[in-house]
Amino acid sequence: MSDKHFLTTKEVLKRARISRNTLFLWLRKGKVPEVTRNRNGHRLFTEKDIRNIIEFKNRKIPPGSL
Repeated sequence: MSDKHFLTTKEVLKRARISRNTLFLWLRKGKVPEVTRNRNGHRLFTEKDIRNIIEFKNRKIPPGSL
């Protein structure tokens, strides 16, 4: 990989203030774009990925639409 700085899922959860289940639900349902994975299949998030997640979180989401 390049010299890009990647963050772990745990770091993203802390910064976005969401649960692991919420993040994985949003990824699975395509609410936020899927991210890069390393050779072991672990997700690697960029700052842009985190911005996308936080922007989605801050949108007004009608109940039951997830």
